[in-house]
Amino acid sequence: MPAPPSLEDHSTIRLAQSAANNPTAALYRAALGPLNTQHYLAHFERFDAAGRASLVWNTAAGLCTVNWLAFRGLWGAALVYLAAAEGLALLVLGVGRQYLHWPLGVEMGVLGSLLMLSILVPGLYGNALLHADIRRRMASAVTDAHTVREACEALERQAPTQRRLKAFFLGNALLGVLLLAVAAFIWTSEPAGTDARPAQAVVPMQGDATVPVLPLTPADVSTTPGPEPASPGEPSAAVTPAERVPPAQDQPVQEAAAQSAPEPIQTRPSVAVETPPAVLSAPVPKPSQPASRAAVAVPETAPARTPPPPILVKPSPAVSHGINVGLFAEEANAIKVHTQLTEAGLPATMQTVEGTRGPRTRVRAGPFPDRASADAAAQRIRAMGLEAQIYRQ
Repeated sequence: MPAPPSLEDHSTIRLAQSAANNPTAALYRAALGPLNTQHYLAHFERFDAAGRASLVWNTAAGLCTVNWLAFRGLWGAALVYLAAAEGLALLVLGVGRQYLHWPLGVEMGVLGSLLMLSILVPGLYGNALLHADIRRRMASAVTDAHTVREACEALERQAPTQRRLKAFFLGNALLGVLLLAVAAFIWTSEPAGTDARPAQAVVPMQGDATVPVLPLTPADVSTTPGPEPASPGEPSAAVTPAERVPPAQDQPVQEAAAQSAPEPIQTRPSVAVETPPAVLSAPVPKPSQPASRAAVAVPETAPARTPPPPILVKPSPAVSHGINVGLFAEEANAIKVHTQLTEAGLPATMQTVEGTRGPRTRVRAGPFPDRASADAAAQRIRAMGLEAQIYRQ
């Protein structure tokens, strides 16, 4: 008893029957492969009946253009599409931003228009492009083969299959995971040019020169210890209000208190007292019963105790505002931006900072005495197509 025909035998039988009934349809089926064959075959029969290809929307060709072109074997069209898309994007982001100085809204509008064109053009012309390519392959296969069946078998070997579709899905999944990993690494990494050192304040000087000043620290304040406490038997030397010098920051409060307080009684400055041996041997009176000043001998030749020197505090730098314009890896770009600011009449400085990715050149505008003048300068800088971030010094 003969064995039943296999799946390949059934496919060969159907192909032979289709080639005998309608050779053109059989060649189309062989070239299209097993995926969406009836959908494309209906469009191709209509194209052949009209004598030309018409515009028909193809969702796969519009939204997944590169994948669809590669899956259908249109490698030349896929390379042309990638080159055109990258060229137009570089033209807008490179030439337009460098020489035309488009505002952000105009630049986003141009990019959005290009994105719409990259979807509409392949979506409308995808079926016509596939029809022309299959007609070319059919003519080549018929020329090289002796029969229609041999031509169909040659076209089937070049047609897309389920295995190719799975390979494309797997490749797209791996590419998506790789892009997400790169985006996460960029998002979590430290920005270029970040410096962990404290920011330096810039104090305006005469002319265009600026001097960086570090913030005050407790070690910068000069302090002097007060007088040593006197012994129990020796009266302490008093310092009169005229001899005490308060700190600079307490002057307004003490002046207001002095205006509201009664006038102090003028007394003779106290001096250091040398007690005779007889007095030292006497018991020290309690605080509630102070000793009489008449019983204490005060030599007139004793020198007065020198008051402690005042506490010196460095004045804090004046508050001003500056504008961060950019942080550049190429010094030539920083010089170009600095030249634009100076030509516009704005004070500008350049500073080299060390970051995790090497030295960077920072360009700043200012300083400005108040926030209003800094805001006005920031508007002028943004009008030139540059970044402007105000900070307080």
